[in-house]
Order: sequence, then C-alpha cells, then structure tokens
Amino acid sequence: MGNDWMPGPRTEILAMCRKWLSYLTAALLAAWGITQDQFTELQTLFTNAEAMFLKASDAAERTHVITVECQAAFTALTTKMRFFRDRYFKMPPLTEGDWAALGFKQKAAPSPVPTPEGVPAPSLSYPGGPHALLVHLGPMAGTQELDPASDYGYAMYVGIMPPDGATLEQAASDKHYLMKMPADGKGLQHYRFTRRRKEKLVFDAEDGGMSVWVCCRYENQKGEVGQWGPVVSAIIP
Repeated sequence: MGNDWMPGPRTEILAMCRKWLSYLTAALLAAWGITQDQFTELQTLFTNAEAMFLKASDAAERTHVITVECQAAFTALTTKMRFFRDRYFKMPPLTEGDWAALGFKQKAAPSPVPTPEGVPAPSLSYPGGPHALLVHLGPMAGTQELDPASDYGYAMYVGIMPPDGATLEQAASDKHYLMKMPADGKGLQHYRFTRRRKEKLVFDAEDGGMSVWVCCRYENQKGEVGQWGPVVSAIIP
C-alpha cells in the first residue's frame, strides 16, 4: 500500500517495534489505555520474531521450516502492531513528539484551500431540440489565471421570468418565477454545481417563450464561493 505506515523490510519492522517497547513506560500505558496484558503480548511477539529472523538469516541454520515459522512470526507481530496503531495511538492523547518517538512520519498539515478569486462569464446558445439551452462556462476575458484548488468548479444559478414579469402567484410557485430582471445572481435559484464547460438546460413546455437568466460563480472544494459573474439571458424556445 502506497500510504501504509508499516515498514517493508523485516529489520525496519523490528526497529520500529523496538522503539515502541522502549518508549512505552508504565505511565504512558495507563494514559493511553494500554493494558499490561497487551503490552506483554507485544513484547513476546517481538522477541519471537527477532529470534526467528536471526535463525532465518543464518544460512547454515535456515531450513524450509524455519523460513515458514519466521513468516508466521512476522505476520503475528505486524498484526499486533497494527492493532496497537489503530486502537491506542491516537492524537490526542498522543503529541507530535510521541508520534515521532514511535517512528511514525510527521503528519503533514492539510494544504489550505483558498477562496475562489476567478470570475466566470457564462454565455448561452441553442443546441437544438425543444425548450433547451446550452450554457457555456469559462473565465471572464482578461481575468487572472485560474487556481484549480480555489476555482474548482461552477455554481450555477438560474431563474425564469414570464413576459412582463411574474405575478405574485407565479413568484410563490415551486418554480419561483422572477417578477423583474435580476441585477446579479442573488435573485436566482441555485441550479447545480458542475465542473463541465458546457451544461444543457431543459425546460418544461409551459416555460417556452419566457426568458431564462443565468449567473455563475466559482466554488472551491470546501463549498466556498467567489464573486458573481455577469448575468446572461435568452428566450426559452
């Protein structure tokens, strides 16, 4: 496993376990909830694996039986070490110093995800077919180069407005028809998040002849959004 903490060579497995046994004082066993029986079992498995490793490393003494027994001893030891790691070695109560003393690599701090700084500029076209529009997504011309970590994808907002604006009843319906032209995306309903450069919008037949308004803003992987891009509109065919 590429991100596995367990060493591969047997010498390194023994070296790590030896660190554990020398570092785990009675006070730490109590603080971390490790029973004496578990600690003693780890000591026994380590001693057995070390002895079998020395036998298997001696060409004059090594036999097929010893090779098999050595493999079994290391399987038992690494199984117990994984149990210790998963059950007892938690941060907290462990500190960074404890973590390093036990032979683990320092945990890297997660890279901060910046707030989106790009500004998207959607455009609309007619792809063919009834009641459909195609939204083309991309950065506004002349804006700075996008940062893939912050300008991760597009949050799209869409609103539909009947000719001359919606009545109070239409505005209160499930579709929340617009009563007036929106100045920005604040008056539009969130439609979807996408990383695609083209998104097809398909409307109900009853919406044909009405105008659709679309506005977008960049969104990062934490769900944080940037500033609004321009609002664009078209007539629903």
